Amino acid sequence: MREKRVSKKENVFVASRFVLPEHREMYLRIKEEERRYVPPELDQEQLSALSELVWQAFQTESILTLTYYDGREPRRLSAHIIHIDQAARRLKLRAGSDIHWVPFARLLHVELAASF
Repeated sequence: MREKRVSKKENVFVASRFVLPEHREMYLRIKEEERRYVPPELDQEQLSALSELVWQAFQTESILTLTYYDGREPRRLSAHIIHIDQAARRLKLRAGSDIHWVPFARLLHVELAASF
């Protein structure tokens, strides 16, 4: 009986003639990490609440603590909103001396930082 063939698009190692073992291990580890975390889907009400908090923090120049999905895992960041790019639907944030661009679609949770 013949084994089922795997298409080249499904498995990069079938497409190449020679792969170093450490490259294969790294590729498999990256694929496993990608499967590990799936960001939750936010409904319209949650997106509206996030948008309202972002706008409030921008207007009052408050520090915002947000959790966003960076492609592999959730990240947490406390920063000031410098600019809201409505066309690209992303936020420009300043955390200390670092500048971050965070797409609005990747936001998971937003809260105003407690002011002292």
